[in-house]
Amino acid sequence: MLNSWDQYFSHYSDWDEAHCFNVRIELKFEEQIKSLGYVEYVNSDDIFLEDKNISSKAQPRSKTYIKNKNELLLSFAVPYDWSIDTDWEDKALILLGLNDEWVIDSSVEDK
Repeated sequence: MLNSWDQYFSHYSDWDEAHCFNVRIELKFEEQIKSLGYVEYVNSDDIFLEDKNISSKAQPRSKTYIKNKNELLLSFAVPYDWSIDTDWEDKALILLGLNDEWVIDSSVEDK
């Protein structure tokens, strides 16, 4: 079975190291995210945080997600031409196999 990110990473080849594509997913869709091949990312520095908020220091790797009490966070590399295409984020979500219903929001951000 293909993983969710396979089509995305085969579609693009030139990466913008200054940005990342973050996707926030509703917590209730965790099983669907796991079925796409993702596993929970655990940062050893965050293990001792009591409230389990997403630390701004730790971003998940492309094949993992960070879970907090409200949502899941996926983060991906961004191709250099992301800013040229006005609906790039919508196309990226489709390539990643992420259902619109699951997504709270998505955005390209500085690393």
